[in-house]
Amino acid sequence: MKLLFNSSMPRSGSELLQVLLHQNPRIYGSATSPLLEYQYAARANYDSAEVRSQDPGLMQRAFIGMCAGMAGAYYAALTERPVAIDKNRGWAHYYEWVAQWCPNPRMICMVRDLRSIVASMERIYRSNRHRDAGPDKPSQLTCMTVAQRAQHWLGSQPVGLALARTLDCFQRGVAKEMLFVRYEDLCTAPRETLARVYSYIGEEPFAHDFERIVKEVREDDSHYGIYGQHSIRPSLRAAMPGDWRDVLPDKVAAGIRAGNPWYFETFGY
Repeated sequence: MKLLFNSSMPRSGSELLQVLLHQNPRIYGSATSPLLEYQYAARANYDSAEVRSQDPGLMQRAFIGMCAGMAGAYYAALTERPVAIDKNRGWAHYYEWVAQWCPNPRMICMVRDLRSIVASMERIYRSNRHRDAGPDKPSQLTCMTVAQRAQHWLGSQPVGLALARTLDCFQRGVAKEMLFVRYEDLCTAPRETLARVYSYIGEEPFAHDFERIVKEVREDDSHYGIYGQHSIRPSLRAAMPGDWRDVLPDKVAAGIRAGNPWYFETFGY
């Protein structure tokens, strides 16, 4: 089993990438995966008395071996396809750990204009006003304006956390080992963009159908709340530049750009 990793920004097309790659009969595109959570729970017990009482080097080798075995067994139970791409936003943050049990890991990070990401969160908020789903709290006068909600999302989960982790990948130097794919490029030039993906993962290109996109690996979005939607459109359409303009006031959009210059410079927005 060849294991790949999708560790993307929220609302950036990571689900679209998974579904498109799953069209290839060699590749299993996972739903939002618990594999990292399973391994994270095991890591939380790494310093237990049972571990400390034994040879440290031996225990480290055993733990790393267990991580590799866990991943292999997990996907052996899910699919017979020889390649799997596991989707979890946390993978990139643990790149060095992953590299211990999966040498030279292939990690793909979908990114998108940060203004569009925030606008997507705001659209979901507005379309669910009949629900008490936040983040506005009138009694505390918090997140009462678009500007306040934008800052909330940029400083909390899931957007703020993923943004900080992406910056950290560059500061740690592991970003050079990852493939960053712009959502806008995937939508506008899907064949050329997927050709880059296939080259990076070491697989032969596949003739994808962009007019009939079907999500075959199902998941129940109700467990993620309103901001954890993983639905996709049945056909690909080009991303519209400035698609945030009908949602974000100009000053709010300018503030997002001014507050995160590294992101806009790095990814060419």
